[in-house]
Amino acid sequence: MDKNEFLKAIAEILMTDVNNLQEETTLDSFSEFDSIGYLEITMLLEKELKIEINPSDIKSLKTIKDLLKLGKFA
Repeated sequence: MDKNEFLKAIAEILMTDVNNLQEETTLDSFSEFDSIGYLEITMLLEKELKIEINPSDIKSLKTIKDLLKLGKFA
């Protein structure tokens, strides 16, 4: 999975267009960034990128850039 594929998957989870995902975009600006969203992002990281993370750790992320760093894309 490359950076663009990762962003497309995140956009799908957050139910938005990938063009709305700028590095400085705050995750809490998306209504879908909730407990289900945390779980889906956790599953994406574990399944596609082989990165183990606790869903509660996703909650502490603030921006798209934070997610990219976690996925080792930044």
